[in-house]
Amino acid sequence: MDNSLLRRRQVIVLWCGVVLSFFTSMSKILVPGPIIDDLQALGFNAVELSAMAFSYFCTYAVSQLALGAFSVRYGGVRLMLFGGGCFVLGSVLFPLGSLFPPGWAYWVMFAARMLTGLGAGTMFPGLAKLLSDLYTGRFALVFSVVMFLGYLGPICGREPVLMLVRLVRWRWALEILALSSLAVFAILVIAARGAVKPVMPGHSLEALGRVFGNGRNLLIFLASSVIYGAFYVLPAMVGQKCLTDSGMSKVGAERLMMAQGVMIALFNLGTVMLLKLFGGYRKLLFLFSILCGLSGSILGVAAFQLGLPLSTVVAAFFLVATPACFFSLQSLIVKEMNPPEIAGLSISMLNFSAFVLIAACQPVAGVLLHRYEAAAKRTADVISYPPEAYRDIFIFFVVLEAIGFVCALFVPETKPKKAPDA
Repeated sequence: MDNSLLRRRQVIVLWCGVVLSFFTSMSKILVPGPIIDDLQALGFNAVELSAMAFSYFCTYAVSQLALGAFSVRYGGVRLMLFGGGCFVLGSVLFPLGSLFPPGWAYWVMFAARMLTGLGAGTMFPGLAKLLSDLYTGRFALVFSVVMFLGYLGPICGREPVLMLVRLVRWRWALEILALSSLAVFAILVIAARGAVKPVMPGHSLEALGRVFGNGRNLLIFLASSVIYGAFYVLPAMVGQKCLTDSGMSKVGAERLMMAQGVMIALFNLGTVMLLKLFGGYRKLLFLFSILCGLSGSILGVAAFQLGLPLSTVVAAFFLVATPACFFSLQSLIVKEMNPPEIAGLSISMLNFSAFVLIAACQPVAGVLLHRYEAAAKRTADVISYPPEAYRDIFIFFVVLEAIGFVCALFVPETKPKKAPDA
C-alpha cells in the first residue's frame, strides 16, 4: 500500500477515534453522575457508588500506563482497535447488569465499568500517537479541536442524557448510547484494514522509561494530576448532588453542569488564541489557570462554612473547573519538553497521571459524604447531605490545588524563541 493511501486510512481511523472519544468522555461522568438517584434507588450507598466510579477511573489510568507504552512500538491503530472493543463491550454490559439478581447486579455493573475504563484508557494513547504522527506541524491547533469534540461528550452527558432517561428510563438510555458507539467502532474496524503499520523494533518499556526519567515531566504530571483529581469529583460524583442539596432545582443543576462542560470545551478549543493573549508564555497561562481553581476551592469552603448564597457556590464550581480548560495547553508543554518519537506517549502519560488522582479522589469524596449520612435528610430513596459534607470536600480541593500550584512553579517555560505565537 502506498503512503498516501495509508495516510488516508489512518486519518479515517483517527477521526472515528475522535468520535469515539466523544462517547468515552461522556462515559466518565455518567456513573453515578446524572443517574445517581436511579442507582441509589437500586440500594447502592455513597461508598458503593464512589467505588464504582473508582473502578472506571482506576482501570482508565492503569490501561494508559500498561498499554500506552506499546503505542510507540505497535502504533496507534492497534491500540484504538483493542480499546474501542473493550469500551463498547463494557458500555453494553453496564445497564444490563442491573437486571441481574440483587446479589450479583452490583458486581456485574462494577466489572462493566472496569471494562469500559480499560477501553477508554487504551483509546487515548492510540489517539495521541496517531495525532502526533499525522499532524506534527499543526499539533496545537488540531489537538485543541480534538479536545473540543471530546469535551462535547460530558456536555451531552448531562441534560440531553437526562432527557433521554426521562423518555425511555436510564437502562435503555445508556444502552442507546452504547449501541451508537458500537456503530462508530464498526466503521473504525473497516477503515483500519490496511492502516496498521509494521511493528517497530525495540522494547516497549524503553520509551516509558524515557518519559518518566525526565524530571521535568514529573513536575507537570503531578501539577496536572492533582488539579484534575479535584475537578472531576464534581462532574463524576458529587457536583449535581451538591447543587440540588444547596437549593438548586434538578433541571438547573443539570444545566449548570452542562454549562461547565461547554466552558471547558470552548477554552480548550481556544488555547492557541489564549496563548497569543499571554504572549505565547505557556507557564504563565498554566499558573493562572491553577490560581483560578485554587480561588474557587477557597470560595467553596467559605460558601458552605458561612452559609453564603447559592450564587457563591455556582461561582466556586466554575472557578474549580478552570484548570480543566487547559489540557490542550498542558499537552503542548509536554510535547515541547520531549523528543518527537515519544511525544504522543508523553501526552498519554500526562493523561494517565491525571486519572490516577481522579480515581483516587472518587472514594475520598464518597467517604467524606458517608461521614454525614447519619445527619442527612431522607425523602423516599433520595438522600440530601448537610453543608458540612460539601465544605469538607472543598477543603480537600484546596489542598490539592495548592500542591498543583507549587509544582507548576517549577515547570520550565517552553515558549519557542522563534515562534512566539504558539
